[in-house]
Amino acid sequence: MTISAFRRDYYPVQSTLLGALLRKGISVENLARDPAIDLRDLCNVWLSREVQGAALPFSRIGCIEMVSLHNQDQSTDLEQSILSSIHAYFLMLDLATCAGMCVESLGLPVLGGGNQHVATELISIPVLNECLSFLMRNEWVRDIHIITRNQGQAYQFARALDTSYSFAQSSTRADASVPGANAAQTADKLAFISYSSGDKNIADNLCVKLESRGIKAWYAPRDVRSGDYASSIVDAIERCTHFVVIIGEHSLKSQHVLNEIDLAFHRLGKGVTFCPLRLDKEKLGPAFTYYLSRQHWMDACVPPLEQRLEEFANKLSEN
Repeated sequence: MTISAFRRDYYPVQSTLLGALLRKGISVENLARDPAIDLRDLCNVWLSREVQGAALPFSRIGCIEMVSLHNQDQSTDLEQSILSSIHAYFLMLDLATCAGMCVESLGLPVLGGGNQHVATELISIPVLNECLSFLMRNEWVRDIHIITRNQGQAYQFARALDTSYSFAQSSTRADASVPGANAAQTADKLAFISYSSGDKNIADNLCVKLESRGIKAWYAPRDVRSGDYASSIVDAIERCTHFVVIIGEHSLKSQHVLNEIDLAFHRLGKGVTFCPLRLDKEKLGPAFTYYLSRQHWMDACVPPLEQRLEEFANKLSEN
Protein backbone atom coordinates (compact mmCIF):
# COMPACT_ATOMS: atom_id res chain seq x y z
CA MET A 1 0.00 0.00 0.00
CA THR A 2 1.33 3.43 -0.98
CA ILE A 3 0.73 6.49 1.15
CA SER A 4 1.90 10.09 0.96
CA ALA A 5 3.00 12.45 3.70
CA PHE A 6 4.74 15.76 3.98
CA ARG A 7 8.46 15.49 4.72
CA ARG A 8 9.02 13.87 8.13
CA ASP A 9 5.44 14.69 9.07
CA TYR A 10 3.26 11.65 9.86
CA TYR A 11 0.57 13.29 11.94
CA PRO A 12 -2.61 11.19 11.49
CA VAL A 13 -5.16 13.83 10.51
CA GLN A 14 -8.60 12.26 10.78
CA SER A 15 -9.64 12.66 7.14
CA THR A 16 -6.36 11.26 5.75
CA LEU A 17 -5.11 7.77 5.00
CA LEU A 18 -2.63 8.12 7.86
CA GLY A 19 -5.56 8.73 10.19
CA ALA A 20 -7.49 5.74 8.82
CA LEU A 21 -4.45 3.49 9.29
CA LEU A 22 -4.04 4.60 12.90
CA ARG A 23 -7.67 3.69 13.57
CA LYS A 24 -6.73 0.20 12.36
CA GLY A 25 -3.86 0.12 14.81
CA ILE A 26 -1.08 1.00 12.33
CA SER A 27 1.13 3.96 13.24
CA VAL A 28 2.95 5.29 10.18
CA GLU A 29 5.14 7.35 12.51
CA ASN A 30 6.36 4.17 14.21
CA LEU A 31 6.95 2.43 10.87
CA ALA A 32 8.99 5.41 9.65
CA ARG A 33 11.43 5.06 12.56
CA ASP A 34 12.81 1.77 11.25
CA PRO A 35 11.94 1.20 7.56
CA ALA A 36 13.21 -1.70 5.47
CA ILE A 37 14.43 0.72 2.79
CA ASP A 38 15.07 4.37 3.64
CA LEU A 39 15.76 6.77 0.74
CA ARG A 40 14.32 9.89 2.37
CA ASP A 41 17.58 11.80 2.32
CA LEU A 42 18.07 11.10 -1.39
CA CYS A 43 14.59 11.16 -2.90
CA ASN A 44 11.90 11.30 -0.18
CA VAL A 45 10.69 7.69 -0.34
CA TRP A 46 10.81 4.76 2.05
CA LEU A 47 9.40 1.24 2.43
CA SER A 48 8.27 -0.22 5.73
CA ARG A 49 9.06 -3.56 7.21
CA GLU A 50 6.21 -6.07 7.19
CA VAL A 51 3.13 -4.80 8.98
CA GLN A 52 2.31 -7.28 11.71
CA GLY A 53 -1.05 -8.20 13.15
CA ALA A 54 -3.22 -6.14 10.84
CA ALA A 55 -6.19 -7.72 9.07
CA LEU A 56 -5.57 -5.65 5.94
CA PRO A 57 -4.92 -6.69 2.32
CA PHE A 58 -1.29 -5.53 2.28
CA SER A 59 1.94 -6.52 3.99
CA ARG A 60 4.04 -3.34 3.65
CA ILE A 61 3.54 0.39 3.39
CA GLY A 62 5.52 2.49 0.97
CA CYS A 63 5.63 6.22 1.55
CA ILE A 64 6.22 9.12 -0.84
CA GLU A 65 7.05 12.25 1.11
CA MET A 66 6.01 15.56 -0.42
CA VAL A 67 7.60 18.94 0.04
CA SER A 68 5.73 21.34 2.27
CA LEU A 69 3.17 23.54 0.56
CA HIS A 70 4.82 26.54 2.19
CA ASN A 71 8.04 25.83 0.30
CA GLN A 72 6.41 25.84 -3.12
CA ASP A 73 6.17 29.09 -5.05
CA GLN A 74 4.97 27.69 -8.37
CA SER A 75 2.60 24.84 -9.22
CA THR A 76 4.99 23.62 -11.92
CA ASP A 77 7.67 23.10 -9.25
CA LEU A 78 5.23 21.09 -7.17
CA GLU A 79 4.17 19.01 -10.15
CA GLN A 80 7.80 18.25 -11.01
CA SER A 81 8.48 17.32 -7.40
CA ILE A 82 5.56 14.89 -7.36
CA LEU A 83 6.57 13.26 -10.65
CA SER A 84 10.19 12.93 -9.54
CA SER A 85 9.07 11.34 -6.27
CA ILE A 86 6.82 8.85 -8.07
CA HIS A 87 9.69 7.89 -10.39
CA ALA A 88 11.97 7.40 -7.38
CA TYR A 89 9.27 5.35 -5.65
CA PHE A 90 9.10 2.79 -8.46
CA LEU A 91 12.89 2.57 -8.58
CA MET A 92 12.80 1.85 -4.85
CA LEU A 93 10.34 -0.98 -5.50
CA ASP A 94 12.81 -2.38 -8.05
CA LEU A 95 15.44 -2.30 -5.31
CA ALA A 96 13.02 -4.05 -2.95
CA THR A 97 12.53 -6.82 -5.51
CA CYS A 98 16.31 -7.29 -5.80
CA ALA A 99 16.43 -7.59 -1.99
CA GLY A 100 13.77 -10.30 -1.97
CA MET A 101 10.83 -8.05 -1.00
CA CYS A 102 8.85 -8.77 -4.16
CA VAL A 103 5.80 -6.62 -4.94
CA GLU A 104 2.87 -8.64 -6.25
CA SER A 105 0.13 -6.03 -5.99
CA LEU A 106 0.42 -2.28 -5.53
CA GLY A 107 -2.08 0.34 -4.39
CA LEU A 108 -1.22 3.85 -5.55
CA PRO A 109 -3.27 6.91 -4.56
CA VAL A 110 -3.59 9.90 -6.89
CA LEU A 111 -0.92 12.25 -5.58
CA GLY A 112 -1.14 16.02 -5.81
CA GLY A 113 -4.88 16.14 -6.39
CA GLY A 114 -5.82 17.13 -2.84
CA ASN A 115 -4.50 20.17 -1.03
CA GLN A 116 -1.72 20.48 -3.62
CA HIS A 117 -4.29 21.15 -6.39
CA VAL A 118 -2.21 19.62 -9.19
CA ALA A 119 -4.46 19.05 -12.21
CA THR A 120 -5.24 15.36 -12.73
CA GLU A 121 -4.88 15.67 -16.51
CA LEU A 122 -1.25 16.73 -15.99
CA ILE A 123 -0.41 13.91 -13.60
CA SER A 124 -2.37 11.00 -15.14
CA ILE A 125 -0.20 10.14 -18.15
CA PRO A 126 3.20 10.32 -16.41
CA VAL A 127 1.84 8.21 -13.53
CA LEU A 128 0.44 5.64 -15.96
CA ASN A 129 3.77 5.64 -17.80
CA GLU A 130 5.56 4.74 -14.57
CA CYS A 131 3.01 2.03 -13.78
CA LEU A 132 3.20 0.44 -17.24
CA SER A 133 6.98 0.54 -17.24
CA PHE A 134 7.06 -1.10 -13.81
CA LEU A 135 4.68 -3.84 -14.95
CA MET A 136 6.79 -4.52 -18.03
CA ARG A 137 10.12 -4.83 -16.22
CA ASN A 138 9.00 -6.58 -13.02
CA GLU A 139 7.88 -10.17 -13.45
CA TRP A 140 6.51 -10.41 -9.89
CA VAL A 141 3.92 -7.66 -9.97
CA ARG A 142 0.46 -8.76 -11.08
CA ASP A 143 -1.61 -5.62 -10.77
CA ILE A 144 -1.50 -1.95 -9.83
CA HIS A 145 -4.55 -0.18 -8.42
CA ILE A 146 -4.94 3.58 -8.85
CA ILE A 147 -6.94 4.73 -5.82
CA THR A 148 -9.06 7.87 -5.53
CA ARG A 149 -12.33 8.91 -3.91
CA ASN A 150 -12.79 11.65 -6.51
CA GLN A 151 -15.00 10.55 -9.41
CA GLY A 152 -13.52 13.18 -11.74
CA GLN A 153 -9.98 11.94 -11.07
CA ALA A 154 -11.09 8.35 -11.68
CA TYR A 155 -12.60 9.41 -15.01
CA GLN A 156 -9.41 11.22 -16.06
CA PHE A 157 -7.26 8.17 -15.32
CA ALA A 158 -9.71 5.81 -17.02
CA ARG A 159 -9.74 7.98 -20.14
CA ALA A 160 -5.95 8.21 -20.24
CA LEU A 161 -5.63 4.44 -19.83
CA ASP A 162 -8.29 3.79 -22.47
CA THR A 163 -6.49 6.10 -24.91
CA SER A 164 -3.20 4.27 -24.32
CA TYR A 165 -4.90 0.91 -24.87
CA SER A 166 -6.64 2.09 -28.02
CA PHE A 167 -3.36 3.38 -29.39
CA ALA A 168 -1.64 0.08 -28.62
CA GLN A 169 -4.39 -1.74 -30.53
CA SER A 170 -4.04 0.56 -33.55
CA SER A 171 -0.24 0.16 -33.47
CA THR A 172 -0.64 -3.61 -33.58
CA ARG A 173 -2.91 -3.32 -36.61
CA ALA A 174 -0.43 -0.97 -38.26
CA ASP A 175 2.42 -3.42 -37.71
CA ALA A 176 0.45 -6.05 -39.60
CA SER A 177 -0.37 -3.76 -42.52
CA VAL A 178 1.32 -3.63 -45.89
CA PRO A 179 4.88 -2.23 -45.57
CA GLY A 180 5.09 1.35 -46.72
CA ALA A 181 1.35 1.96 -46.42
CA ASN A 182 0.39 5.58 -45.87
CA ALA A 183 -0.12 6.47 -42.20
CA ALA A 184 -3.50 7.91 -43.07
CA GLN A 185 -4.72 4.35 -43.74
CA THR A 186 -4.43 3.49 -40.02
CA ALA A 187 -5.35 6.86 -38.50
CA ASP A 188 -6.38 10.29 -39.67
CA LYS A 189 -3.62 11.90 -37.63
CA LEU A 190 -0.73 10.48 -35.67
CA ALA A 191 1.49 12.99 -33.88
CA PHE A 192 4.99 11.87 -32.94
CA ILE A 193 6.19 13.98 -29.99
CA SER A 194 9.96 14.49 -29.91
CA TYR A 195 11.28 16.00 -26.68
CA SER A 196 14.13 16.04 -24.20
CA SER A 197 13.64 14.37 -20.81
CA GLY A 198 14.05 17.83 -19.27
CA ASP A 199 10.76 18.83 -20.94
CA LYS A 200 8.83 15.66 -20.08
CA ASN A 201 6.16 17.51 -18.12
CA ILE A 202 5.44 19.65 -21.17
CA ALA A 203 5.34 16.59 -23.44
CA ASP A 204 2.92 14.85 -21.05
CA ASN A 205 0.70 17.93 -20.96
CA LEU A 206 0.74 18.30 -24.74
CA CYS A 207 -0.06 14.62 -25.22
CA VAL A 208 -3.17 14.99 -23.04
CA LYS A 209 -4.32 18.01 -25.04
CA LEU A 210 -3.81 16.33 -28.42
CA GLU A 211 -5.54 13.10 -27.43
CA SER A 212 -8.45 14.99 -25.88
CA ARG A 213 -8.98 16.38 -29.40
CA GLY A 214 -9.03 12.93 -30.96
CA ILE A 215 -5.44 13.07 -32.26
CA LYS A 216 -3.41 9.96 -31.54
CA ALA A 217 -0.04 10.79 -30.05
CA TRP A 218 3.09 8.66 -29.93
CA TYR A 219 5.87 9.36 -27.51
CA ALA A 220 8.40 7.51 -25.43
CA PRO A 221 8.48 5.82 -23.06
CA ARG A 222 4.71 5.21 -23.05
CA ASP A 223 4.45 3.76 -26.54
CA VAL A 224 7.77 1.92 -26.82
CA ARG A 225 7.24 -1.77 -27.51
CA SER A 226 8.96 -4.14 -25.07
CA GLY A 227 11.83 -1.78 -24.35
CA ASP A 228 12.97 -1.70 -27.99
CA TYR A 229 13.43 2.05 -28.23
CA ALA A 230 15.31 2.31 -31.52
CA SER A 231 12.99 0.28 -33.76
CA SER A 232 9.86 1.63 -32.04
CA ILE A 233 10.91 5.23 -32.66
CA VAL A 234 11.88 4.60 -36.29
CA ASP A 235 8.58 2.80 -36.91
CA ALA A 236 6.52 5.57 -35.28
CA ILE A 237 8.24 8.32 -37.28
CA GLU A 238 7.64 6.30 -40.44
CA ARG A 239 3.92 6.16 -39.64
CA CYS A 240 3.31 9.62 -38.19
CA THR A 241 1.46 12.33 -40.06
CA HIS A 242 2.69 15.15 -37.80
CA PHE A 243 6.15 15.40 -36.29
CA VAL A 244 5.93 17.56 -33.16
CA VAL A 245 9.28 18.62 -31.73
CA ILE A 246 9.55 20.60 -28.50
CA ILE A 247 12.47 23.01 -28.94
CA GLY A 248 14.16 24.58 -25.93
CA GLU A 249 17.38 24.64 -23.97
CA HIS A 250 17.11 20.94 -23.08
CA SER A 251 16.33 19.59 -26.55
CA LEU A 252 19.01 21.74 -28.17
CA LYS A 253 21.55 19.70 -26.19
CA SER A 254 19.94 16.34 -26.99
CA GLN A 255 21.44 14.11 -29.64
CA HIS A 256 18.37 11.87 -29.44
CA VAL A 257 16.06 14.74 -30.41
CA LEU A 258 18.39 15.66 -33.26
CA ASN A 259 18.37 12.05 -34.49
CA GLU A 260 14.57 12.03 -34.47
CA ILE A 261 14.46 15.33 -36.37
CA ASP A 262 16.81 13.86 -38.96
CA LEU A 263 14.57 10.81 -39.43
CA ALA A 264 11.47 12.98 -39.83
CA PHE A 265 13.30 15.44 -42.09
CA HIS A 266 13.81 12.71 -44.68
CA ARG A 267 10.06 12.13 -44.73
CA LEU A 268 9.22 15.70 -45.73
CA GLY A 269 7.10 15.51 -48.85
CA LYS A 270 6.16 11.93 -48.01
CA GLY A 271 3.16 12.57 -45.78
CA VAL A 272 4.68 14.14 -42.66
CA THR A 273 4.19 17.71 -41.47
CA PHE A 274 6.78 19.33 -39.21
CA CYS A 275 5.27 21.03 -36.13
CA PRO A 276 8.03 22.63 -34.02
CA LEU A 277 7.05 24.22 -30.71
CA ARG A 278 9.57 26.80 -29.53
CA LEU A 279 9.76 27.17 -25.72
CA ASP A 280 12.39 29.88 -25.40
CA LYS A 281 14.75 32.15 -27.30
CA GLU A 282 17.78 29.85 -27.09
CA LYS A 283 19.88 30.15 -30.23
CA LEU A 284 19.66 27.19 -32.56
CA GLY A 285 22.96 25.43 -33.19
CA PRO A 286 24.14 24.69 -36.75
CA ALA A 287 22.50 21.27 -36.96
CA PHE A 288 19.12 22.46 -35.66
CA THR A 289 19.30 25.51 -37.91
CA TYR A 290 19.86 23.26 -40.92
CA TYR A 291 16.76 21.18 -40.18
CA LEU A 292 14.40 23.79 -38.76
CA SER A 293 15.26 27.16 -40.28
CA ARG A 294 12.72 26.75 -43.09
CA GLN A 295 10.04 25.19 -40.90
CA HIS A 296 7.20 27.26 -39.52
CA TRP A 297 7.12 26.89 -35.76
CA MET A 298 4.77 28.08 -33.08
CA ASP A 299 6.26 30.35 -30.45
CA ALA A 300 5.43 29.39 -26.85
CA CYS A 301 7.95 31.78 -25.29
CA VAL A 302 5.29 34.20 -24.09
CA PRO A 303 3.47 32.94 -20.96
CA PRO A 304 1.20 31.46 -19.94
CA LEU A 305 2.57 28.19 -21.33
CA GLU A 306 -0.70 26.37 -20.66
CA GLN A 307 -2.52 28.70 -23.08
CA ARG A 308 0.22 28.33 -25.70
CA LEU A 309 -0.11 24.53 -25.53
CA GLU A 310 -3.89 24.82 -25.98
CA GLU A 311 -3.35 27.01 -29.05
CA PHE A 312 -0.78 24.60 -30.47
CA ALA A 313 -3.11 21.62 -30.00
CA ASN A 314 -6.00 23.53 -31.61
CA LYS A 315 -3.85 24.46 -34.57
CA LEU A 316 -2.64 20.92 -35.12
CA SER A 317 -6.19 19.58 -34.92
CA GLU A 318 -7.22 22.01 -37.66
CA ASN A 319 -4.37 21.16 -40.07
